[in-house]
Amino acid sequence: MSGRGGWAKLPPAPISGMSSNAQITQFTVADTDALLAFLREAYPDDPRKSEPAYWKWHYLENPYTDLDDVPLWVLKDAGRIVGQVATIPVALKVGAEERRAIWILDFIVHENYRGQRWGRRLLDTAREHCRTMIALGINAGSTGVLNSQKWAAMGSINRYHLLLNPGHALKELSRARPLGGLVNLAYAPLRARAGAPAAQGVSLRVVEQFDAEFDDLWQRASSEWPCAVVRRARYLDWQFARQPGKRYETLGLYAGGRLAGYIVLFFRKPERAGAASPKVAISDLCYDARAGFDVIDELLRAALDLALERRAGSLVTDVLDARVEERLVRRGFWRIKRAPGFMVYSETERELINDPRNWFLTRADSDVSIFEHPNL
Repeated sequence: MSGRGGWAKLPPAPISGMSSNAQITQFTVADTDALLAFLREAYPDDPRKSEPAYWKWHYLENPYTDLDDVPLWVLKDAGRIVGQVATIPVALKVGAEERRAIWILDFIVHENYRGQRWGRRLLDTAREHCRTMIALGINAGSTGVLNSQKWAAMGSINRYHLLLNPGHALKELSRARPLGGLVNLAYAPLRARAGAPAAQGVSLRVVEQFDAEFDDLWQRASSEWPCAVVRRARYLDWQFARQPGKRYETLGLYAGGRLAGYIVLFFRKPERAGAASPKVAISDLCYDARAGFDVIDELLRAALDLALERRAGSLVTDVLDARVEERLVRRGFWRIKRAPGFMVYSETERELINDPRNWFLTRADSDVSIFEHPNL
């Protein structure tokens, strides 16, 4: 659930409040134009939320979406949409099984309809549709509603940061070329180094497409985590190859010709033409812990090497996984206190699902990744 959404204040609108005709209905494709109009009004400073191609990719082209059963519900009054709870379907690994779940990305009700329990009713409707739900990047208003509906507060997905070139990372310095260059030069002795590859017989390749190798990797890697969003090839292709306006770069790590892990990088668009990226995000990372060498360290080394090669300002990632976090700290990343909140709702296996230590999450599972500004 995006921190940029949920209970946002809308501009004044010619609506007096709830009428006898207000009702919640499940979204149909015929509602598209009305919903996009509502989103343009709701998010005037974030036009990407209502950009047709991006919205269609987001909610209709997801590989788990059934166009006759889109998990999105709208509040209508006299034919006008005045609220929504928008989710995307995911496959969720819980123990040894997989189950259908929905990930809440946007939850908003027009200000004239608040205080009338419409937000809770929207969530009730979503819960009737799917009994397992997740939300990340939650703002205070939405957290209160989820708490009232017995969602489990899971703390946050942890955020880590590594400064590489402050003259490129800081907007003010990046605009002043001579000064920024001097700051980078002065920082050089403190800058992290990628180091030489530690493993023999291991190769790194640029991934051109997500294929059956990624399904095989997930089958092996996922046994390490009791709870995780399933990362099969078709889901990775949707998220990282077909997202409008963005270019993600994926590096695959191979041992003996077999995929042992991968890392997905997102280079933020520079402030000006010809400048270095101010920030690189590690959007996703998946590894086979039984590969016989430290796959995580090799992947982080590769990411750092590429970021340094391109003179990027900093590296950032969000992750909930003890192994990855330990290697990040060893690489010099420092943990940021402010990080996206994480909540879950499930009516079964709560002892397993409601323990954050059982989860594997990365930035790819957070709204932060989906709502990154385009870099093309």
